[in-house]
Amino acid sequence: MASLYKKCPKCGADSAGLDICAACGLIFAKYLQTKFATPQTRPRRTMDAEDEDGFWTCAKQLVFYVPERTDSSFVYGRAILLAAIAFYGMRLALMDIPSWEMSASLIHLPMVPIHEFGHILFRPFGEFMTLLGGSLFQVLLPLIFGGVFLVKNRDPFAASVMLWWAAVAVMDVAPYIYDAWKPQHILLTGRTGDTGSHDFIDTLGDLGLLHKAQPIGRGVHVFGVIAMLTALAWGTWLVWQQHRKSKSSTT
Repeated sequence: MASLYKKCPKCGADSAGLDICAACGLIFAKYLQTKFATPQTRPRRTMDAEDEDGFWTCAKQLVFYVPERTDSSFVYGRAILLAAIAFYGMRLALMDIPSWEMSASLIHLPMVPIHEFGHILFRPFGEFMTLLGGSLFQVLLPLIFGGVFLVKNRDPFAASVMLWWAAVAVMDVAPYIYDAWKPQHILLTGRTGDTGSHDFIDTLGDLGLLHKAQPIGRGVHVFGVIAMLTALAWGTWLVWQQHRKSKSSTT
């Protein structure tokens, strides 16, 4: 090892035939290991864990973002809106599923053209997705808007309202699913599922689940209610935090 160095690389003293420099005590073997050692790579699992932590940190910052300063009138306006959709949402949640009472509600009307456009949008993906696409797009559209509000506008409160809308859309689909087992409701075609087309008679039939349409419909309704309560809780937390900051900024 020492024969590589005629002179010590540290102090320049003659070191031919030596393992250790007589002048400065440099150990040539250790010097070589230090100089030419490859940098240690971080363990893969550690890097993955750090990436995952970074993702969740970023997600929390988006979902629970509260601006440092918020006008109090703006906060009160949001509180009023939150109370209104909470009251209306509870009324919708208590509506009868078998009779599709929700089909007579005000919010059902604008969802009808969205539903029908969903059939057209998913047509390239085959007959099954064409039938399912109406209800699917009815729920997806507010979630897309919510994502835009959350990521681009940094407005999680608006995103919570969009989640509320998506939850209501889920509750609106539930009676349609329930009706598939024993069709009785007049659809846009002017017929019931017994004599005309019915999205969920066909889709659930293809899946072999038509006989479970009623419990599935009730389960979908429960899921919609849970999603709505989640949206309301999210919005309430954001309004409360904004209220606190607006009070602290005025004192």
